[in-house]
Amino acid sequence: MTLALAPFSAWLPSSRERLAISILQGRGVSLSDLLGRVAGAIKTAFEDPVWVRIEISQLQMHSGHLYIAAVDRDQDGKEKAKARAQIWASRVPGIVRKFTGQTGIELASGIKLLVYAKPVFKPEYGFSLDIVDIDPNYTLGDMEARLKRIRERLKSEGLAQRNKQLATPADFAHVAVISPPDAAGKGDFQAEADRLDAAGLCRFTYFDAVFQGERAKESLKDAFMAALSVHQHSTFCALVLIRGGGALADLHWLNEYVLAGMVCKFPCPVLVGIGHERDTTILDEYAHRSFGTPSKVIAHIRQQIATRALRGLEDWQAIVHAAQARLALAESRALQKRAEISTLTDRRLAQAETATIRQQELVSRQGTALLDLAVKQADRLHDMALTAAGAQVDIIAAKAEHLSISVNDRAQSTVERVERDVMGAFNSITLATRRSIDGIDEHLQDQWLGVAATAHRMLGTATHHLERDMADIRHFARKALDDAQEQTRDVMATILAHGIDPTLKRGFAVVKDRTGMPISSSHAAQQQETMNIQFRDGTIRVKKEST
Repeated sequence: MTLALAPFSAWLPSSRERLAISILQGRGVSLSDLLGRVAGAIKTAFEDPVWVRIEISQLQMHSGHLYIAAVDRDQDGKEKAKARAQIWASRVPGIVRKFTGQTGIELASGIKLLVYAKPVFKPEYGFSLDIVDIDPNYTLGDMEARLKRIRERLKSEGLAQRNKQLATPADFAHVAVISPPDAAGKGDFQAEADRLDAAGLCRFTYFDAVFQGERAKESLKDAFMAALSVHQHSTFCALVLIRGGGALADLHWLNEYVLAGMVCKFPCPVLVGIGHERDTTILDEYAHRSFGTPSKVIAHIRQQIATRALRGLEDWQAIVHAAQARLALAESRALQKRAEISTLTDRRLAQAETATIRQQELVSRQGTALLDLAVKQADRLHDMALTAAGAQVDIIAAKAEHLSISVNDRAQSTVERVERDVMGAFNSITLATRRSIDGIDEHLQDQWLGVAATAHRMLGTATHHLERDMADIRHFARKALDDAQEQTRDVMATILAHGIDPTLKRGFAVVKDRTGMPISSSHAAQQQETMNIQFRDGTIRVKKEST
């Protein structure tokens, strides 16, 4: 039977009043009771400690107790769970000594642990893990597994050997240095680096970074990017990573894939001097070269600079000797060519003179023969003219005598006409004779001019050959000198490309004469009245002191 309460509503309490009455009457559970039940449940469920995998997020020592902020992260590094853990003061020495002795590192943030701990829940403090032991082998295995994953990834991406395969610097002119701002090793490194910088031998650019703690990865990454930015407009010979000193446990902060990848991909050789002779990081494995300490890195740089300077001096001396030898050879060849030209010229001139004499003799003989022939022809023509004239006279005389009786006048006129004819014929014969003689003279003159032209042409040909040989010899001599000068300039350019300016900046100087040629011996220097000495920042002229 259900009782209807509506008629009695005016006298019944409201819902809010009913709640208040129930609380006052003791309904519900207090927080302490609830948490007490939770504590009891946890104590019943975990009577014995269990092995738990944790990662240290924070670490704090207080009153001898070691308090740990423990976390569990997913593959992306995000927290999935977190809890408090502690090692009580009575257990701290034994647990920490055992862990450090077997792993070689100290408990620090970021380290993963396998702890043997008992879950504890106290209403006033909440949940925590009471650590009674730590397995060092798990931490070592986790660190090694992490390094293995980094190595395999770098190998699969083709980055493992990239920085090692870069050409080893033969000299150092500009070096980038990444280090903590107040590291002890940086002071030792910088003391020697400042001396090299002051001498103008090598310039150092420093980038600060944190090498330990949760900020280490991002800080080092920023330093790498800053160095890369400078390298793009002011090329570095090498990038140096130094720390020096510090706890061994802090090295694990450097075992990051991002940092190892940046070492592999950096465009110039990376030199690592973290500061521990035996203990290394993943950066030591993939750097171009690893040194035990920062002091050893700067010692290597100093030694390379000294070796390069000595080699440059030896190369310069070798260049000077080679240039002198080439000049001497060129002078010798020039003298030899000059002697050959002189001999060849004398021989050609002698041949030309002999040929000219022969031509003159030939022309003389031909001219004499032609003249004799002309004289003989002239005499023969003269005799023929006289013979012809005599015959004509006899004929006319006979006719005149035969007709003189009857035709005296006519005979007289005939005689006169005959005389005129005879004179005309004689003149004609005489003129013909003269023309013949003139023709012979012109022929002789043409012959002589032809001979003279031939001789002149032969002499011109000989002269042309001589001038051409002289031009060839001058050309070859000039080419030999030009080749020697060009080779000297090439060698000088090679020296300059290897670093004349850096050599001058290291404290060396170049002594030159007034023409700008280097002076490489004291004997050569004593021959000069004035000399120019070229330093890194300018040139001064010195004058030989009179004795």
